[in-house]
Amino acid sequence: MSRVGKEPIIIPDKVKVDIKGHNVKVTGPLGELKHILNDNITAKIKDNEIIVERKSDEKEIRSLHGLNRSLIANMVKGVSEGYLKKLMIVGTGYKAEIKGKWLVLSLGFSHDVYLEIPKEVKVDIEKIGRAEASSLPGLQAIIDFRSYNKEMLGAFCATIRNVKPPEPYKGKGIRYSDEHIHIKPGKVAGGAGA
Repeated sequence: MSRVGKEPIIIPDKVKVDIKGHNVKVTGPLGELKHILNDNITAKIKDNEIIVERKSDEKEIRSLHGLNRSLIANMVKGVSEGYLKKLMIVGTGYKAEIKGKWLVLSLGFSHDVYLEIPKEVKVDIEKIGRAEASSLPGLQAIIDFRSYNKEMLGAFCATIRNVKPPEPYKGKGIRYSDEHIHIKPGKVAGGAGA
């Protein structure tokens, strides 16, 4: 058995799960998500739990078993609790603001970067206090992204980070709040030939 796949998914209160054939629909207080199971994977509801099973023990089907179980578990958690990701903008003069349905980033380019915020994602820009600014020099903004759709949230945050990934010498750019950036030492002035 797949260690991940064999674990049942507990259905919390206020969450409704509807399974018809290979179609799984999860509805909760934060939204509604749908997923189509692989042909070799089945799901059923038993005693307020979702049980995900597979039809054979082939290696590929075992991996799909765990994958499908994880996707359904993420859907259940998403519609009941939601997900949060934080991005930090580091660099003097950099800034972020929300204009309607657009996230506007000023990152030292000759132009501002406009990214359309998906309707499933809520964006908040935190004010930076002295404590945060002193812990990370150059910290300009912390942006909170919340959504019930984990896949869309991760993809949107990755798109934003790719606009200006952190550079390795001063760490300027966009990074995740829990991301560690290895800062390289710069060139040393002078040397043996000087």
